[in-house]
Amino acid sequence: MTYYNNLGFSDSQVAGAIAEAAVHDLRVNNFGFHGFPQIEVSGDPGGFFTVVLRWHKASSTQFQLSEAEAKAAVKKFTSGAGYDPAIFNRVQESLVELEGKASRYPAVS
Repeated sequence: MTYYNNLGFSDSQVAGAIAEAAVHDLRVNNFGFHGFPQIEVSGDPGGFFTVVLRWHKASSTQFQLSEAEAKAAVKKFTSGAGYDPAIFNRVQESLVELEGKASRYPAVS
């Protein structure tokens, strides 16, 4: 985990905010894969966070959040106010892309 002193939050908290949006999408639309994607967050010195959603070793998608977007999403997440609608569309689009890739990996019985 990396804590960004200048921003007042960690990459784990950004991942939590992403997970909150993904859980909302799961409640409304369900997922086309079995389980929950892995969420990886890395800070970029250029002021962005890269978010990677991964399902199986070969399936992943990514998108970016600005520092301001990440900070707002973390604030909403840590306050218990639910998912941040400002990032929801990017999370949902990434999940849809991941579903298409994950369809190549059927459920194990």
